[in-house]
Amino acid sequence: MNNKTWHGLDRENFDWFPFINSELCTGCGMCLLTCGNNVFSWNDDRKKPLVVNPKNCVIGCTSCGKLCPENAIDFPGDPKSYVTDIIKNHKLFLGIRKEMDARLSKFPDHILNGSGNK
Repeated sequence: MNNKTWHGLDRENFDWFPFINSELCTGCGMCLLTCGNNVFSWNDDRKKPLVVNPKNCVIGCTSCGKLCPENAIDFPGDPKSYVTDIIKNHKLFLGIRKEMDARLSKFPDHILNGSGNK
């Protein structure tokens, strides 16, 4: 059973992950090298990446798609709209604010004062 969550929601309930257009993909491997969440694996027979762990993809992340030199990676929608809809529909604003406050408490060096210059 998968226990992954995204801001307290079960990650299994959301279909946000990359799709590789195999006709456009040249097998450069940039997506596999870029993703730190083990979404991709390498198919040595085809010499191309495959999406093998789609639910490991961070909801709203499009780094692999932005860095693909062949524009061979797509997602199920606009990331900003997708994330905004989830936040609004599940009333996550307060929870996200609490997460941010906890992170800033743990990492006070992330707080800038005044004009933003340290």
